Amino acid sequence: MAQLLALFVFLAPLALQESSTAPAVPVKVDAATVSFEVTTNVFSTTVRGKSTTLVVNTQMRDAGAALHLERIEATVPVATLRTGIKLRDEHMRKYIFETPDGQVPDVRFSADRAQCSQAPNAGTYTCPTSGILSIRGTARPLQLELKVSRNGDGFKVTGDTSVTLSSYGIERPSQFGVTTEDTVRIHVELNAKGTVPTSAQAR
Repeated sequence: MAQLLALFVFLAPLALQESSTAPAVPVKVDAATVSFEVTTNVFSTTVRGKSTTLVVNTQMRDAGAALHLERIEATVPVATLRTGIKLRDEHMRKYIFETPDGQVPDVRFSADRAQCSQAPNAGTYTCPTSGILSIRGTARPLQLELKVSRNGDGFKVTGDTSVTLSSYGIERPSQFGVTTEDTVRIHVELNAKGTVPTSAQAR
C-alpha cells in the first residue's frame, strides 16, 4: 500500500503537467451571434437587438476535465447590429457608437486567457473571463461568464454579461419620450471546434 501511495504521489504532478501543457490549437467558430437588451422608462418596453456577424478568434487547450482558452479576440461591426426598426438603428449608431469625430469603430473584446472548470458529473464547463471591452474607442474592464458544453466533436458556447452606458461616457438615448436604462445586458452564442494545424496534419 505504501508503494502504491508513493507511486501516486510521483505520477500525479506529471499528469497535471501533461494536461496543462496540452498543445493549444486554433478554434474554428461558426454561427456566432451577439444580442443585447435594455429596459426603458416605459412599462413593459424593452429594446432588443442582435448581430449575426460576431467574429471570434481564440486558441484552446483541451485537457478533458478542464479547458483553457487563450488569446481571445471578438469583434462586432456596429453596422450589423439591428433592432428591427431602421430609424432606431440609425439613432443607436449615432448616439451610442459614433465618436465625436464621426467615426464608428467596431465593438471589440479581448482577453489573455480563460480557464474553464467542469463540476463532477456535469456536462458544462464554466469559464470566468476577465477582459477589455471597447465601445466607440473607449476601453473598460469586463467580466464575462462563458458556459461551454461538448457538442459532438465540437463545443457549444454561450456567454452573458452586462455593461453600463455611463461607464463609457454615453448618455442614455431617448426617442419619442422613450429613454433607455443605463444597464445593457449582453448575450453571445457560438459553435466552436478545435482545428489541427496543417503542419501537424502532414506528419
